[in-house]
Amino acid sequence: MTVWWITLFSTYFLCLFARMSGKYKYVKGERVFRSNALFAGMACAVLIFVSGFRQEIGDTYTYRNLFKKVPANFISFVKHPTIKDDSGFYAIVAFIKQFISNDSQMVLLCLAIITVGLIFLTYYKNTDMIEMAVFLFITSGCYLVTMNGLRQYLASAILFFCFPMIHKRQWQFYLPIVLLCSRIHQSALIFLILYFIVDNPAWGNTTKWIVFIGVFLFVTYPITGPMLANILGETQYGNYKEALISNGAGANMLRVLVMSVPVVLSYLGKDYLRGKEKYYNIIVNFSVINLIAILLATKFWIYARFNMYFSVYMVLLLIWCIRYLFDEKNEKLVYLMCMGCYTIYYFYEMHMSLGYGAEYHHFIQSIGIGL
Repeated sequence: MTVWWITLFSTYFLCLFARMSGKYKYVKGERVFRSNALFAGMACAVLIFVSGFRQEIGDTYTYRNLFKKVPANFISFVKHPTIKDDSGFYAIVAFIKQFISNDSQMVLLCLAIITVGLIFLTYYKNTDMIEMAVFLFITSGCYLVTMNGLRQYLASAILFFCFPMIHKRQWQFYLPIVLLCSRIHQSALIFLILYFIVDNPAWGNTTKWIVFIGVFLFVTYPITGPMLANILGETQYGNYKEALISNGAGANMLRVLVMSVPVVLSYLGKDYLRGKEKYYNIIVNFSVINLIAILLATKFWIYARFNMYFSVYMVLLLIWCIRYLFDEKNEKLVYLMCMGCYTIYYFYEMHMSLGYGAEYHHFIQSIGIGL
């Protein structure tokens, strides 16, 4: 048994207890269900702890070295000659180093508190199946990627937390937040466009255009790949140029299948889902974009970086499909089937595809626990 599996099942049962002991409350005049905050908070703390005290996963080692180069005060940070791109991220790191701790492990912990905390809180506020949300967040691979793409997932978490602003037409708040997030990771600028798109009716003309553009890019990749490479060549991500032109390995089709399930279910049940949730349009359209991104990633992995922004929305869509498309008896069956299938997928990804099952033993040994 590894830390990954302990984390998965401990957080699931803590969140299950949270839902079982939850109750309805009135929030701004609206009757909503809220899971027990104590159990939910404990689950969130486990996720933050495991993420914040990791040793070497993905780019963690690289980020540790970057943290050491970031000045420990803002005056030195502003004058620092090497920190130009994504300066917002390094400003956060400089703040942590100056006011909290200069230790790179504490920087990772603080970033985990922000990233995982915002994602967890968003799920907590937008679904009554908090245990399934956390379960899917982990088994779909989102949780692991928060430990790899630190900058992009930090921006993603902030934008995910703020997505209700799109529905409320609070552009005067949302768009400046997008601009600030673009200083954490420049790719967040895409949300300046998506703000005007994603709250249009799900499976209407907007969604059809999104699908059409995605299929077009997929089919014409031999042409569009080099075009995008030329565009990236003029940005800070110019080092990806040769990768896009080449025919390197991409995501496998199993991931495409996993990401397609909630999208296909929502399409088949669109007449039953429409109007059930106030953020339905946003979640569907973001999930469709997520599917297109992973489909393009089969051509080359760089497209999968956009999944860091959109895969968190897919979790909510799948939960809504389970809740609203099936009667009470079948809902329980589909719930269990979903858990079983995602557990198998998680095992495949962690122990066969990525091989992360053993890497966390470095962390376990470092704190003296023999697992």
